Amino acid sequence: MRGRQTQGYESTVVSSIVSTIARIKSFFVALLAFKVKALTGRQAIIMVERVLEIGGYAAGYCGRLFARAGADVVRIQMDSVGPAWASDEAMSAFLHGGKRLLSTADGQLIAELANAADILIVEAQTANALSAMDFDGFSTPVKLAMTPFGRTGPKCNWNASGNVMLAMGGYTHLMGDPDRAPLSLPGHYLEFQTAALGYTAINACRMAGQHKVIDLGMFETLLALSQFTSVRWQCAGEQRERHGSDFWYVVPSNLFVCADGWVYLNIVPSFWDPLTVFLERPELLLDSRFLTNDLRMENREALHAIVGEILAPLSKAEIFARAQACRIPLGVVQSFAEVLDDPHLQARSFFAHSNARDVQPWRIPENPYCINGERRTVGLGPITSEQVPLWRA
Repeated sequence: MRGRQTQGYESTVVSSIVSTIARIKSFFVALLAFKVKALTGRQAIIMVERVLEIGGYAAGYCGRLFARAGADVVRIQMDSVGPAWASDEAMSAFLHGGKRLLSTADGQLIAELANAADILIVEAQTANALSAMDFDGFSTPVKLAMTPFGRTGPKCNWNASGNVMLAMGGYTHLMGDPDRAPLSLPGHYLEFQTAALGYTAINACRMAGQHKVIDLGMFETLLALSQFTSVRWQCAGEQRERHGSDFWYVVPSNLFVCADGWVYLNIVPSFWDPLTVFLERPELLLDSRFLTNDLRMENREALHAIVGEILAPLSKAEIFARAQACRIPLGVVQSFAEVLDDPHLQARSFFAHSNARDVQPWRIPENPYCINGERRTVGLGPITSEQVPLWRA
């Protein structure tokens, strides 16, 4: 009996020692990994060298982010996906600068490139379309799959565009004037937002040293960006409705017409006092209708009328100069031609310039960030695969 107890005790001790050794080993492995990351963090980021990109606008924008971060991006060029509002030339200049383009439908070549890549970015219309290209068969360390509704669920094989998903996701319901039809967003807002989140997820996997398959649904991206709308509905039972350019909960916050265009005011409560100076109507501070933001909400039409009457005869330049002097948040509504000539953006070297065209030079947005005071730039146009040899496993 005593022998069995001794054996049991010895077994417990051995098990405890083995467990302790394993924990110590795990600790030192984690410590070593941390030190390696701390010492070579810069190299770890730069090591993302080979990115294979397949798909439409979401894939193109995700690849664009990697190309501007210094990666070698090869795009498999499929049939044209150019929208009606932009030429293929314009879209290629925006999305594919610094990439290498390869026009091919050769499945064997695509598989070879995918298996040699560090990162695979694929955008497909359905989950079945991903399966058809043998997405799961590729051995790329980090793979991103972007589809309208993700790879699982009852809608995984539904086709949908960005604007269709904006309608399905409640965004369209919120945009526009309350007494008119809902509005949608121009361009490829949802695709580009999905691409940015995909870029973040890929880098998280790379920094963690993990080989992962990322399943990113555009519909879920939309709902993840819905701010407090869904939470507010669940917590307070309140459903947001369309209210045009009127911010509604902060007054005055709206578009106002002036002599040569429009301006937008966004007066949160802390700016109410300087607004009365801006309007040259200090008596509004004592007006019983406007003493608090709640009261200003109740009397919004009267306040908007006062502001509108004061701003209508003034020019945008006059209004903006007065707003700057009073330190209130006001923006002039600019056309894109005006934005392109914005001296602030020029001072920050935000646009890449090219004189490759016979007409007006191209100005392409660069990275929206600088690192150590520098903004990384890439070539404006893509490079064909024939000009630079492709990598192999």
